[in-house]
Amino acid sequence: MNLLCPNCQKQVTISDDFAGQLMNCPLCGGLFTVPGLPGAAQLPPPAPVQGTDVYSIRPEPSPPPPPPPQISTVLPPSPEPAAPQTPSLKPSLGLQDYQMTLAASLSPGVLPWIAPACLILVFFLQFFPWDGLYPGGEPAVTGNAWYAAFGAYSVDGDLKNYVLFTEDEKYQPGVSVLTIFYLLLFFPSLIITVGSVVILMVPVKLPPQVNNLLPWRWGIVAAVNLVLFLFLALQLLLGFSLDSRYREWVDKETKLDAKSNPTTQARKESDVKRGELLERLQHTVWLRLVVLLHLIAIVSSALMFWMDRRGTHRPRPKLELKW
Repeated sequence: MNLLCPNCQKQVTISDDFAGQLMNCPLCGGLFTVPGLPGAAQLPPPAPVQGTDVYSIRPEPSPPPPPPPQISTVLPPSPEPAAPQTPSLKPSLGLQDYQMTLAASLSPGVLPWIAPACLILVFFLQFFPWDGLYPGGEPAVTGNAWYAAFGAYSVDGDLKNYVLFTEDEKYQPGVSVLTIFYLLLFFPSLIITVGSVVILMVPVKLPPQVNNLLPWRWGIVAAVNLVLFLFLALQLLLGFSLDSRYREWVDKETKLDAKSNPTTQARKESDVKRGELLERLQHTVWLRLVVLLHLIAIVSSALMFWMDRRGTHRPRPKLELKW
């Protein structure tokens, strides 16, 4: 039969035996299907003969099934038993367990004024009674800081009979040297302490020597106040002149003559009388307040010096209490 190649569009002559089969074009080699003869029964195409130029599609063989997994007979090592954990007797508390908080921090706006305020209060308390004789709680003989320094005292006229030692010139109070030095040093300390705060507020050009000391001013204030307090502490340790002279008078009044061989009752009565007389000698609450103010001035100025040395860029020290 004569037909056109669908690939090269050229007329070729094909034998009728290839009707309905695949074959290659003898001119271009392209593969095409030869149309069947009209009226002929459709038979299945014969198997391709070896050596003929006929192509076919073979399905690829399926891969062999994978081999069955091998079961290992080696058992894994048994895990070691974990060590028993001891329960904590005191469980830690989280921050959310606290219900109340109290915090206090050092304010740089308030702390510099504490030392000057303390010394100013001390100045006024120097005119209050510091020591004296108080029979039954009544001020029979009193003396402030200035009286104690120069051996003066004040006597209540209604209670002269309870302070008979004042009539004996031998037991008259004298000067207290340490108190004099304390008072002489107090005013320079007051000026330095107040000036350390005011000096930065006054627009005055300072000498170079003073400018070099400004970073150390609070250390100087703390040192001066410490020396001032030492004079007062030594005076309290040794006693004011009024204290020592009154104790000498009490010892004279209650001393027993050993030659007279005093009885046990006489010695007891002497001890009782001596105790009653010494109970009249008291240091007032104003003197205790002065000591406390001096300590506060020393601590506050030392804290200011420490805060200046550690730098202003660091957070302020804070004391926090939680419960």
